[in-house]
Amino acid sequence: MTGISQSKERLARRLASRRGRERTGLALAEGPEVILEALRSEVEVRWLLLGEEYGSGARGREIAYAARERQVETVLATDSAVARLCSTEAPRAALACVVPPSLSPASLARGRHLLAVGVQVPGNLGALVRSAWALGLDGVAIGPGTVDPWNPKAVRASAGSVFHLPLLAPPPWVGDEVGGGASAAPRGGVNLLYADATGAPPEEVAEAREPDWVLVVGNEGRGIAPRPCGAAPLVAVPLARGADSLNVAVAGSILMYRLMQLSDPTRREPRREGPDR
Repeated sequence: MTGISQSKERLARRLASRRGRERTGLALAEGPEVILEALRSEVEVRWLLLGEEYGSGARGREIAYAARERQVETVLATDSAVARLCSTEAPRAALACVVPPSLSPASLARGRHLLAVGVQVPGNLGALVRSAWALGLDGVAIGPGTVDPWNPKAVRASAGSVFHLPLLAPPPWVGDEVGGGASAAPRGGVNLLYADATGAPPEEVAEAREPDWVLVVGNEGRGIAPRPCGAAPLVAVPLARGADSLNVAVAGSILMYRLMQLSDPTRREPRREGPDR
């Protein structure tokens, strides 16, 4: 059993904050399943910290083999030593330092994308990224006011999907157009669909059947603020009488599923390998 160096401890604590991640260009991945997804991806993994729980057993051997294949430094320590460096609740004694890719620029005019604006709960963003990957979207754009997708809790909630699905920087017009009350057509010919509780079911919205679209989801409490108006199409999940709303991750996931069906009803992709835990 080897110990965790002071430099790794200091770095792990620093990466718990957004400022630390931005200054170092590094991030943390917590939990065995998430780490395995990082090792299976093209993302650079700097080092691993594994507790006694993973010193033996099938899962530990799987992680060790993947780390050797990638030539990733692996440090074995006590469960408690690893767990105290994790920031999620009920941590598993497995932690990795990764080099997350920068947000890729994208026009959003082609393909099927999710745009998160003001989503502030890390678990919700992570769950949305996980659904987007599983449902075959082309990427997730991280809009204004949205939590850092490399927040350890967001990474864990994504079940490692953040290592596979492109995370995008929204075009410059997003800050003005989304939630700005503009009634003109979206800039760049982008087909924006706003998730809003007052909207219509997707099957009643003509724009939902277009081959290219961007589903915009907003803040957990306020939604998209200020609310879009004019010609902006609003889509919603029909709810039972008396039900007020759905969690943004649940509503966004249902809408993504329905939009994928409507935009190409003949599309039948084989099940893609990826996080399913």
